[in-house]
Amino acid sequence: MGADKQLLVVGGKPMLLGVLDALLASRVDGVVVVTRSEIACHIPPRPRLTIAQNNVADSEMIDSVRIGLAAWRDAGAAAETGGFLVCPGDHPGIAPADFDACMDAFRARPTQIVLAARAGRRGHPILFPASDVPFVESSACDAGLHALPRAFSARVRLVDCASAAVTMDIDTPEDLSAGRSDGDDR
Repeated sequence: MGADKQLLVVGGKPMLLGVLDALLASRVDGVVVVTRSEIACHIPPRPRLTIAQNNVADSEMIDSVRIGLAAWRDAGAAAETGGFLVCPGDHPGIAPADFDACMDAFRARPTQIVLAARAGRRGHPILFPASDVPFVESSACDAGLHALPRAFSARVRLVDCASAAVTMDIDTPEDLSAGRSDGDDR
């Protein structure tokens, strides 16, 4: 799109900061954001926030997920974690209440893989148990995190969310235009 997508302004602030604000306003225990150094320098320090860098230009989202898991483990917090929530930085507009609803569903049945949904359509965030980390770090997930719910479909629970943003990511200028004008608190 000709610019660092995560720094494009949606709702009056860089897209990534909007996602982080919503996450940190939820009941999430902590956040690890994985991004490139040119973007990381725009993220102000905040309580419960760890920044990890992925400066490999042609890396995939699963590479960033794995870097985030390693950063969490390196911080010594992995033993305290029952699970992990993953949300891409290009999903602005997800409300803290949607993150909380997904976390509540996960905490009620912590062996499940929880996916946010809207009108039956799967989206983000995804939450998975810490016991699934070896699968996520294995070659079975090399094509992407979507392999996890596909491999363990009997454990998948969809949580219907109020924000349409759970199924809307910003990948094109048209997506950006829609994200700026859809009235979903962006």
